[in-house]
Amino acid sequence: MTVALVAGGATGIGRATVRALRAAGTDVYLADVNDSAAREVADQEAPGRIVVGHHDLADRHAPKAAVDAALEAFERLDHVVVTAGLHVVAPLEAFAFEAWEATMAVNVRAPYLLAQAAAAALADTRGSIVFTGSTAAHRGSPGTFAYAASKGALISLTRSLAVELAGRGVRVNSVCPGWIDTPFNDPYWSAQADTEAALNGIVTRVPLGRQGDPEEVAALIVYLLGPGSAYLTGQSVVIDGGLLSA
Repeated sequence: MTVALVAGGATGIGRATVRALRAAGTDVYLADVNDSAAREVADQEAPGRIVVGHHDLADRHAPKAAVDAALEAFERLDHVVVTAGLHVVAPLEAFAFEAWEATMAVNVRAPYLLAQAAAAALADTRGSIVFTGSTAAHRGSPGTFAYAASKGALISLTRSLAVELAGRGVRVNSVCPGWIDTPFNDPYWSAQADTEAALNGIVTRVPLGRQGDPEEVAALIVYLLGPGSAYLTGQSVVIDGGLLSA
């Protein structure tokens, strides 16, 4: 039986990933600050067991606490998945320093600290790490300065950790979703003068003609964790319906 820590697994891509892992028989420690949503996930029947813990990844001590709790619950750790993120949208002059700092804490510092805390346990199981990046790391968008910068940093962190941990048998990769239909993008939509027009404008630029589903990203994450990707590390795999290619 394999064990995965999913940080930010209560909603969106994280929730879909927890469901996919448990359906495949993986035990999951779900670390999230959204207690009610996490309980909803835990109440769903699946072959894989689940333990839920309250962890605010903006707190510098939370990543290690989550890893320790996962190891206490299941006594091993094969995978770490980080889908937690913060997405603040505001004009440049109005973008608060606190928003910048909070974004970097959740989107960059927390993944780093999770990898640091889990490295020894993952080496024991020759495990793997998957971060959630974004196509925002590859293209500009008004008002998303901290988010885009944090995801660019995460791609570089992925490469560095992959090289650092390869000798210990641990692989590190990222997924970079484009427009995925989850509540995570609500801050962007709410900042638009005409949400419907903004959505239609984006969808028309996506070659596949639609937003992605969380389950489609979850399937990629599960693949990157599994034996089928055993020779793949240090990569940031874009899943965006062809948007960056258009």
